[in-house]
Amino acid sequence: MSAFAELLGTKLLSNSGEVSTAEALAGKEAVALYFSAHWCPPCRGFTPKLAEWYSKSLQAKGLEVVFVSSDKDEASFQEYFGEQPWLALDFADRKRKEQLSSKFGVRGIPSLVIVDVDGSTITTEGQGAVSGDPEGLEFPWHPKPVADLKNGPHTLQEAPTVIALCETSEPAAQKAAADAMMPIARRFLDAQKASGEDAPKFGFVVGSEAGGIGARLRDLMCLPALPPSKHEHPLEEQESRGGWGCDGCNSSGGPSAKRYRCTKGCDFDFCGTCHERAGAVESRPAKLMLIDIPGDGTFYEGPEGEVTAESVEKLLADYAAGALERKQLKRG
Repeated sequence: MSAFAELLGTKLLSNSGEVSTAEALAGKEAVALYFSAHWCPPCRGFTPKLAEWYSKSLQAKGLEVVFVSSDKDEASFQEYFGEQPWLALDFADRKRKEQLSSKFGVRGIPSLVIVDVDGSTITTEGQGAVSGDPEGLEFPWHPKPVADLKNGPHTLQEAPTVIALCETSEPAAQKAAADAMMPIARRFLDAQKASGEDAPKFGFVVGSEAGGIGARLRDLMCLPALPPSKHEHPLEEQESRGGWGCDGCNSSGGPSAKRYRCTKGCDFDFCGTCHERAGAVESRPAKLMLIDIPGDGTFYEGPEGEVTAESVEKLLADYAAGALERKQLKRG
């Protein structure tokens, strides 16, 4: 942990004063860097949940959290940090904050980066990992060979990624699709570890729910849209003002758009169309796709139907042979 402790500096802050970084992190299994700010509504929605999970289960598992502030001034930082039961980087150390953001590729907040005891990144999708496992049963949340888009973008920004879009399939079929890709995904992860590369040659994900990232990818690849899944809590119409986006179709809400927001405090909105369509039953066969966002935003169509190891291997072989039609993701 010494190299990572050095990256954070010699001192961190607790709510009772300064603490030695080395002593504060001694014996910890992992550290979560929490990039957040009081002015950010999604951050304010997530922080009390994370605080509850940390105090109830995660701290005892061996997790330490370090708040890395994007607040606008010291007073805002102090007020916000007062609500948090963990440690923080000194607000005055703006240079180190920028270094951490750059090192871990933080593009927006809230962002939770889980780092191993040796300073290596476990996952930059810590918010999804912790939200899906608040008791820490899978702590410290090493990325799974085959991820689910409902938990985050996984490797989409880092490597060509095979996607099994099976949002309307039965849960057993969705699991079978993930199981079919698992040994192939492990093969590429093992090769990544052996080579020391930052990302595997290919990533593998399953789209199991309509809406969210899956809906955005369908739009970018000009595939038919699906009705989004219903939100777990009731929604109510609210005035459409400020910056917001629909969690069903990923459209940006404008002042004239209808906005339906979660009544239980989730950072969740539907536009009028998605609110009307949510939960509608629409069956589609599973669809394999290969998307390469780092490679100039291209994608390649695979077969429809049951996802098998053979169909995934053939998609990869056809891609390597240049036998697939190269298509461009929709712009804007």
